[in-house]
Amino acid sequence: MKRFFLILLALVTVLAALPACTPEALPTETTDGTAEGTTVGDATEQPTEAPTEDATETPTEPDTEEEAVMPVKPLEISQRYFIFRIWNFTERSLSTFKYIVDSAAADGFNAIKVHIPWYRAEKTAGVYDYGVFDEMIDYVVKEKGMKVAISLDMTRRKGDSVIPETEIMRDPAGNLCIGGSETGDRMQISFNSEVAVEKCVAFYKDAVKHYDERYGDMVLFYLPAFSQYAETEYWCAGEYDYSDNAKAAFRVFLQDTYGTVDALNAALGTGYASFDAVEPPSAGASDGFGQLWYSFRHKSLKTVIDRLALAQEEVTEGTKFAIQLGCVYDTASALRGTFGITELCENVDVFWMDDGPLMNHHFSMDYVRSCLPDTVELAQEIDGPYQNGATPENYLAQGLTCFERGCTYVSAANWGINEQYEAYRHVWQEIASTWLGENPPAVVQPKENTPTVEVPLSELLRRRSPERYIALYRRAASNGEFVYLKVVDDLTNAKPAAPAPVFSFPGGYASEQGKNNWYYRSHTRKGMTDMTFDATNNRWQGDAEFCLISTGSMHPDTADAALVFKAPRAGTVTCLYSFVSASDQGDGVILYIKHNGQKVEIGNEKNGGLLITYGTPADGEITLTVAEGDEIAFIINRNGTNTFDATDTSVTVAYQ
Repeated sequence: MKRFFLILLALVTVLAALPACTPEALPTETTDGTAEGTTVGDATEQPTEAPTEDATETPTEPDTEEEAVMPVKPLEISQRYFIFRIWNFTERSLSTFKYIVDSAAADGFNAIKVHIPWYRAEKTAGVYDYGVFDEMIDYVVKEKGMKVAISLDMTRRKGDSVIPETEIMRDPAGNLCIGGSETGDRMQISFNSEVAVEKCVAFYKDAVKHYDERYGDMVLFYLPAFSQYAETEYWCAGEYDYSDNAKAAFRVFLQDTYGTVDALNAALGTGYASFDAVEPPSAGASDGFGQLWYSFRHKSLKTVIDRLALAQEEVTEGTKFAIQLGCVYDTASALRGTFGITELCENVDVFWMDDGPLMNHHFSMDYVRSCLPDTVELAQEIDGPYQNGATPENYLAQGLTCFERGCTYVSAANWGINEQYEAYRHVWQEIASTWLGENPPAVVQPKENTPTVEVPLSELLRRRSPERYIALYRRAASNGEFVYLKVVDDLTNAKPAAPAPVFSFPGGYASEQGKNNWYYRSHTRKGMTDMTFDATNNRWQGDAEFCLISTGSMHPDTADAALVFKAPRAGTVTCLYSFVSASDQGDGVILYIKHNGQKVEIGNEKNGGLLITYGTPADGEITLTVAEGDEIAFIINRNGTNTFDATDTSVTVAYQ
């Protein structure tokens, strides 16, 4: 682990001011005590297959001789671990635990990840009891001779005596950040509560000291987790943290950033009378105010991570400190607060990610290798069998790919020893036999001419989706080679300096017509009609069955789907748009644009439009002069048939 001689002063200063791939699975208890899950997030049904994307933009090349030196070094991994994760949300018998370990070991797993909830180890303030967990780990280490990873779950139970509810995260409506276990009462502490963080650090320090003295280097690493998904991030099942602690710290953060409220107002175009009047924006906001809120939340998360890393170093020098993120690039990453993984991992030895089984694991592995130094070991989790209809072949590909592209650790989590596990047994055995033997395959390594794709973090926040960059990645990685993802962090230290009225979709997507200046309509030769919001599917329904608009997606039918921006004031606006066909099985769609009903020429198709097919997206920019109330409509026509016509959609309208 890295040393921390300069971090203490920075931590004190920051604390005074502080704050998914596919959606992740919510751990719940199965009959044998392992964690199962239910999916959270957008479950919008579309009459097409899962979205994919391509792009015609050429990957960027380094501009200078200094940049031309590939910053990613080849990896040399002497020992790999295939880990089976065992949850301990509720009590289990030691015999059941032994049965799980024996079954996993028989199928090639060579390490066990044991979950230790804080609320079970410290039921009375200051009294730590690890007895039941010691028995489990004794069996793994002393009887089976297997190494163990220890995950320390920092959630608390509602109503316990250790952490008052005033120190718990809350959503914008003031509701407690609560849920996640079988009984649904696990709470996430506020990163801005010094009371809660101090108690969290004290427990963590005691636990790692206890297990280091007991097992030494048989412990692979220690991993603190904060959220109800047992990950080192904000819980992404809602928007957090809007507790009084967080709001107060955010106001101090703004004052430290701008000095005076007048300077803040000048930067954001706001009219606050004082910093005390400021209320945080939505966690999905991507304008200047949203970037400030994101930066604050990021710094809050990082500060607690760093404090725990320092605590571990103080009592167990030389041990490995790990963090686990639910995903590096899904639509919930803004809620997770995890875009800035380079900074988050400044004092981390093992970086663990939990990508969904249908995600592009080549992309995610190259992404994190691009962001992190080669001193940080990489880990990936294979989630439970309920995820998005994934097959054993998907899970096998995930395990093999992640080892091939640089993982030291791969684990299976949310699996019970049951019929589903039996159906996947050949998967575990093949992963283990391929990568844990004496002569594993070669790891994919960067080359001197490795292609580069630039990824600005502010764009990830604005788009709420990485699909554009995954498309560029696919094109750059046509032969499966390593691609360097040059991540530009223009987000985690954002300081907007001037008003910039910007309206974005899907960032401004809402269930109300006109909210955030966006309207959702059907378009036919007879004109425009408003769509109706379908709350069950979280999408807008037009005049035909598959005339739909959902978060980041449009789908035409016999009626065209029209996303309409209404100008709130006169001025000159620049419209940036990106439309990508989500499937290679359709006959494409036609994008056309109208300003107050008059076509805007962008191509040679009908209505001056562009044909969009898989591999030929529509990325462009138009500048228009508008009066207050003017409408700019981005319209998708089905071209021929309406099958496989889902179109990934991103539009930004910015006043000059």
